[in-house]
Amino acid sequence: MFRRLTLIIVLPLLFGCSLFSTEEEYLTDEGENIRFIFDEGLNDDPKFRLSKDENGFYYMELNNGGQNIQRISVRLLDGDEVVYNRWNGRRHYLEWSNNLYWWLLEGDTVANITETYFNPFTGEIQYVNLPPLINWKDVLVPTINKTSVTDEYTGRGSTVIGPIGRMKGDTMTVYVKYTHPITRYKKEGIQSFTTIGSKEIIDSVKIILK
Repeated sequence: MFRRLTLIIVLPLLFGCSLFSTEEEYLTDEGENIRFIFDEGLNDDPKFRLSKDENGFYYMELNNGGQNIQRISVRLLDGDEVVYNRWNGRRHYLEWSNNLYWWLLEGDTVANITETYFNPFTGEIQYVNLPPLINWKDVLVPTINKTSVTDEYTGRGSTVIGPIGRMKGDTMTVYVKYTHPITRYKKEGIQSFTTIGSKEIIDSVKIILK
């Protein structure tokens, strides 16, 4: 009777260590391999690329008028793959900023407006200058679009900068930032996850305006 009782007690202990284990394995996505890669000449279109010197500075030529428009493109990658996170999939918000602004003052001309119409009596197109659009209060104007969304297939996102002519000789520093959610999730089974933090990935380039 004593031996039989001993077996009944010991066997459940052995099985409890293996067959009935409920411990689950979790993984954490910390985004440790995420990086930005700026396109060659800061633009994926070869026709609009900026030149670059041996020190890594880019050069943009300005005219003497108002804003000079230039698109800047970058890829957000995890190693060599498009970034994936459990909140947004493969499309992500990028935040852009730079160091240059300009003042549009009260009374400044915002736009000159010209109206065109067909004159049936002369058979010609006529042009009429309308009153200009005048700014009514002082405004600090940024020279970069603040946000963009990456493409889910290429990881590419872009913004537009618009320095003005009187910024010739200045150096514009452009910053791009992506905030990656740090998540903890099961290795197998239902793909539920918990956000336990965030990580900011920031990169920058310098553009000499001339």
